[in-house]
Amino acid sequence: MEADPLAGIDQVEWSEVDHAYGEATDVPNILRDLQSPDKDTHQSALYRLYGNIYHQGSRYTATPLTIAFLYRLIDSPHTPARGDLLLLMASLAFGLNSDELPLGTDIAHQRKQVAELREDPNRAEVIKEGLDKFLSDVSSEEQKKYLESYIQSLRASGTPEDEADWWSPEVRSYNAVQNGLDTAYRCLKDDSAEVRASAAYLLAWFPDKSRDNEPHLMEMLEREKTPTAQATAIISLATLQAMKKDFSETRITRRLRGIRSQSSSCLVTWASSFSLVKLRVNTEEQLSEVMKVFTGEDQYPERLEEELEEGNFPFLDGRSRVLGSLAARELQHLKGSKHPEIVKAITSAISSNRGLDLVTLSSALLNIAFDGVKPDSEPDFDDLNDLQQEVMRALNTRLEKRVQYGNFRMVLQSWNLPSLAEDFQVFIKHPDAFQSRL
Repeated sequence: MEADPLAGIDQVEWSEVDHAYGEATDVPNILRDLQSPDKDTHQSALYRLYGNIYHQGSRYTATPLTIAFLYRLIDSPHTPARGDLLLLMASLAFGLNSDELPLGTDIAHQRKQVAELREDPNRAEVIKEGLDKFLSDVSSEEQKKYLESYIQSLRASGTPEDEADWWSPEVRSYNAVQNGLDTAYRCLKDDSAEVRASAAYLLAWFPDKSRDNEPHLMEMLEREKTPTAQATAIISLATLQAMKKDFSETRITRRLRGIRSQSSSCLVTWASSFSLVKLRVNTEEQLSEVMKVFTGEDQYPERLEEELEEGNFPFLDGRSRVLGSLAARELQHLKGSKHPEIVKAITSAISSNRGLDLVTLSSALLNIAFDGVKPDSEPDFDDLNDLQQEVMRALNTRLEKRVQYGNFRMVLQSWNLPSLAEDFQVFIKHPDAFQSRL
């Protein structure tokens, strides 16, 4: 008879740790609901975990304690949605990943901060200042009162022993996930392609374990037949290599070249080329393949969508449009003066994107078009080259359609460009600029 994955959970003092909504006393029952064969029940439990121990990317003192039980649930073949739980583990390790993708989370810097705080004789004052600032940002008076009393009770009880550790749930959560990666290794051989892909994705974010993770991912690729799982393992390998900031020719780049030349899968071919670009193998062949998500060449979007519908592809949700955002992030190290074709390709994609995709594409596009050099002040439109002027006109079309998305405007402001539609029309000397102000 299989042992209960949640054995001992009621012996944990959940009232002494917190999550986004206070004492974590509800965590045991949420974890039990994850075992339910009823889809609505276990999906609701997963949603609640994302809301409390990982609220908008934040981790809490309850988070690292929960991770050990989550790994036990993943190890149990009777737990439903194990692939979803592996993706949750990735989130618990590194938070919101949208800003991390080029190289991953800087865990070394975070660990250094915690170590320095632990050694600081004035750490109590430092932590107090940090908590005071945190409390000042809390809008709800009820929540603020609860947090103040909770912090006071924690200190009065003397737990945890080291406030520097208590103050760093992000680092402790990352460490807890990293310490359990043996479960992810086992999941790479799971019968479910979704579980295999999720496990491969999880392994991408732990450079300290790259010597262990890389052989497991390489071995997976030898036997993997599902395109989404293959593509995930390929990008994970490249991410691990890139996080070491080693862009030399390696056995990984050689392996990726081999996969690219042999695969009949559109997604696997694209992922291989994308990963080679990530590792600075910027040949015309690789760049052309990556840019097909913008140009639509060879019916790429449709073919990608078909393969993405067949399985789980965790990198940026696996939607073909979002793959454009992923591609743009990796292409932005290139100079438009040397690669005008990239500027043209991304410019053509601007008109059909919105929200965070528009923000990512616009930021990368400006970086490439201006060769990575931001103007010190608002440039004169007539001084821009033809390619840069074309980019400005494309950005104007989004503002003309009243895409007043705050983050999009912030991108424009960061490049010393006007961020309001009427001002942008004047900037590009649009024929209707002054008419629109009447």
